[in-house]
Amino acid sequence: MADCEVRAGTTATLGTVEGELRAGRNVTIRARSGGRVVVTGGAIFEGAVAIGCGFECGSMRVEGRGYGPGGDVTVRGDLTVHERADINASTRIDGDVRADDLDVGGHFRSRSLTSRRARVGGHMTVQDALRAESVDVGGHAKVGGEVDLVNLRVGGHAEIGGGKITGEIKVRGHLRTSKELSFGELEVFGTLRLPAGSGGRRLKAIGTVEFEGDARCDELDVSGTARVRGDLAAQSIEVRGRLSVSGSIMVAKKLRVYGTTDATRAIECDTLGVLGKLSAQRVTAAGHVDIAGEVDTAAGLKAESVLVGRGSRVAGPLVGGEIEVGRETDFGSMWGLPWWRSAVGGTTRVEDLHGATVRIGSNSSAGRVFGEVVELREGAAARQVMYTKDLKLSGGHHLHEPPVKAERLPDPPL
Repeated sequence: MADCEVRAGTTATLGTVEGELRAGRNVTIRARSGGRVVVTGGAIFEGAVAIGCGFECGSMRVEGRGYGPGGDVTVRGDLTVHERADINASTRIDGDVRADDLDVGGHFRSRSLTSRRARVGGHMTVQDALRAESVDVGGHAKVGGEVDLVNLRVGGHAEIGGGKITGEIKVRGHLRTSKELSFGELEVFGTLRLPAGSGGRRLKAIGTVEFEGDARCDELDVSGTARVRGDLAAQSIEVRGRLSVSGSIMVAKKLRVYGTTDATRAIECDTLGVLGKLSAQRVTAAGHVDIAGEVDTAAGLKAESVLVGRGSRVAGPLVGGEIEVGRETDFGSMWGLPWWRSAVGGTTRVEDLHGATVRIGSNSSAGRVFGEVVELREGAAARQVMYTKDLKLSGGHHLHEPPVKAERLPDPPL
């Protein structure tokens, strides 16, 4: 059959159309053999169309909404479009959809969808798998099966059945996934719930993120709230809101806390900066630790060097090669902030200190101090001091017990 034209409001029974198919509004298309209709060229519809079978064409265009059977566009089978499908209507496909480029102005529903690019102006519902390079949805998106995508952008809420999204994910509402999700760069403004084992390259949480088990993420940036019901592994973490982990936190590089971070068990990192509150069973840092806030540990904090800023509070022992307490900290230079100096007021309070070199500044109070070299500046106080090499005491210091020079110091708790 050559080029074919179907008048508005009529029903056409077709087989294979060698060329173009042009149809008016509110038409019904049926298959001559009961299987599917194949159009080798483009299929152009002026308005609503009901296709009662599978449909295959080179390209597809639906120009307006109209008021036909089933509302807008319905296909009672699979839809295959080898090039672009431009549908200015809501669309319901009972079967699978394959297209090179799919653009739907209204809502969209199908069993599965495979397309290089897909854009839906309204809500998208895919019952099974979704595979595409780029998906943009103006409303809500719901995918019952797994996704295999490069980029996903959703203006409303999104629900998916797990899978992988290697590029960028932006969801303005809530995002839920029922199975493990592997992602590239994920930015969420609402609520995100991820099953155990989920993880990716970068996660920026402005809303609420919940991991249902162990999680991994190269870069984690929390401005809202993040909860992990298990262990958390990352290359770097920055917290401006609240991060709660029921297991341990392992950070290969920097952990920066400007809000609140708590772990039920251990925290391990390379460098640590606290300009807020941090608590854990124990904290271990391979390099330097800056504290300009509050740190609470049961077993203690150990690092190569520790600086406790003026007015800060530390509960639990501190262990390090070099420990300095009560000095003004400059987070602007140390952590890349525009400008921020420690402005916490009152006395700097720490508990037991174990270090090769320990310096306690003015208006600072410590528990027991164990060090090779110990220095107490004017206005510093300690309950007990034990040293092996040198003790420097300025006027105005206060010791509850006389200092003791020993041959050997007690073993530190960490």
